[in-house]
Amino acid sequence: MNISLVAPSITSMDMLLTLVEELFEYEVLPKKKEQTQQAIQHLLTNPELGQAWFIELDNDGEKLIAGHIIISYSFSLEHGGRVGLIDQFYLKPEWRQQGIGTVLLPQIEAHAASAGVHALSLEVNIGNKGARKFYEKHEFVPRRQFCMMTKIITAEEIPLHIAS
Repeated sequence: MNISLVAPSITSMDMLLTLVEELFEYEVLPKKKEQTQQAIQHLLTNPELGQAWFIELDNDGEKLIAGHIIISYSFSLEHGGRVGLIDQFYLKPEWRQQGIGTVLLPQIEAHAASAGVHALSLEVNIGNKGARKFYEKHEFVPRRQFCMMTKIITAEEIPLHIAS
């Protein structure tokens, strides 16, 4: 079985949206179809923001999409420059624990390094011991002294008083 990362196009956006919705359902995240669709389109048309890939399997000539990976880019003084966040790494249930992630992580790291990324981060559900063990096996280190926190904001909530 050959495993490849294939960049989606705008024409395959619906397939990517379906995979993202499957991930949201699996992780019990709120579904915001319109917002997610706009974010995917924005990512696909602005590569400086990050990269999305389908996980494509070639199994005896039959090509299948087994999941997707999305990396977004940011900047960190702590890490000396550009950093990547593995925002989503989703494999359909029938393709998990078959070595696919082990094959893909070095490809993702190589791509990130070529894009000037100094460090990769990711979020793992604290109850997902299998995923945590997998990432630790691949040298991702839990930052136990940190707690990721999020606040959802909207443009209406932010009065702009910016002086230049």
